[in-house]
Amino acid sequence: MLAVVGAMEEEIDLLAQAMSVAERHVRAGVEVVSGAFRGVDLVVARCGIGKVNATICTQMLIDHYPLDKMIFSGVAGGLLPNMRVGDLVVASHVIQYDVDLTAFGRRHGELPDKGRTVESCPALVQLAADAYDAVFDGGAGDPNLMLGTVVSGDRFVQDPDTLRWLQREFSALATEMEGAAVGYTCDLNGIPFVVIRGLSDTAGSEAAADFSVNLSAVCRNCFRLLEQLIPMASQDPAAAKTRMAGAG
Repeated sequence: MLAVVGAMEEEIDLLAQAMSVAERHVRAGVEVVSGAFRGVDLVVARCGIGKVNATICTQMLIDHYPLDKMIFSGVAGGLLPNMRVGDLVVASHVIQYDVDLTAFGRRHGELPDKGRTVESCPALVQLAADAYDAVFDGGAGDPNLMLGTVVSGDRFVQDPDTLRWLQREFSALATEMEGAAVGYTCDLNGIPFVVIRGLSDTAGSEAAADFSVNLSAVCRNCFRLLEQLIPMASQDPAAAKTRMAGAG
């Protein structure tokens, strides 16, 4: 079974409306819808904003459903000057940028037991890129696609100094508030995952205003990618092999 998680209702609503719903539950305060989408057994959850909520939701889904893959989809702030609102980022790696053990000689974002970065499932990253190529043909208004590091922290970032630091310290493409927590939890449980983000803003001084204006349009871009990716991911054996290798 595949899980798709988003932090806010807008990030999962299009998918939840398009699937055939079998059951609805609230577990640990998390709204969960299970059913099918284009023949794929699917569970969709709105975790809430922030790393704690994302971790609780991820572990709850792993404990209560027979998951073999997880996709987190939502919006983020872009960190590079040439990025455009609506562009899509597939996280090859995720980092919790607000973990700070530098007093003990660690780098920002580095955990004693897991290092600094958590890698997304390479097979799912590739499938996400393939899905993008199948959906978008480079026409006017189509989003660009970037693959790289996404950083997470419990803060909505909009000051230029922090944005510059995030890009230079972590070579990050985007910043958000949940992806690394999902990735860390999946990694501990041996569940292949990928984080997909649409850019609702360029994380500058106008980020908060841009976020509200662009949220709906950016979520539509993410949904178009998910429409293609979900059936592809359900048939891909490489992600399952990744789980087995991680659990061995």
